[in-house]
Amino acid sequence: MFDRASYKRAAKDKLRGTWFPTAAIITVVYFVVVALISRLANKDNYTMSIVASVLDFVVIGVFGIAMAYFYLEYNKLESGVKPEFSTFIDGFNYYLKGILGFLWMYIWVFLWTLLFIIPGIIKAIAYSQMMFILAENPNVSVSKAMRMSIEMTKGHKTDIFMTYLSFIGWFLLSCLTAGILFIWTMPYVQLTSVNVYQYLKSEALRTGSLTQADFDEGK
Repeated sequence: MFDRASYKRAAKDKLRGTWFPTAAIITVVYFVVVALISRLANKDNYTMSIVASVLDFVVIGVFGIAMAYFYLEYNKLESGVKPEFSTFIDGFNYYLKGILGFLWMYIWVFLWTLLFIIPGIIKAIAYSQMMFILAENPNVSVSKAMRMSIEMTKGHKTDIFMTYLSFIGWFLLSCLTAGILFIWTMPYVQLTSVNVYQYLKSEALRTGSLTQADFDEGK
């Protein structure tokens, strides 16, 4: 059974005494890079705006898969053990899969959003496990990772949406603290998302909608 409270509780337990400094530094680095690109995009220069848009895709894709890899590995550590920053760096080895994965997901979400905003949100949730799949199984193709994510999220889209929605209070508090609280909120969200992913994966394997061979492709 999908148990949002237990996934969030497990994330908090994992973070206790271990989130600082590595997880905090990664969050700060990500926001700084995004802010710099945003400033570039706001310049009154068409060429710079195009460059910023391309960089935005690259950064989100590269950081997205690096953070997915980092938090997957972080979640495997024993209680009280702090993650290494080098683990985050290792995640950059899959930068190409991250860029292609984000681009492929963005295209499909955009196309569904053209129909109406609700289908776009539903499909975004359906594709939400792609980065974790690619980070954990880099030999899986981007298109297959999307199909696997769709299978994993069947019957759980409302659960996943409510999980994301349950963090709205934390995001509001983070905004009220000029973003400072995000250095705690983002690791909390990420580790909760990893717990959701692990549950969805185990359920897909249990029900037979996916097999271990799907995840082990190319190994």
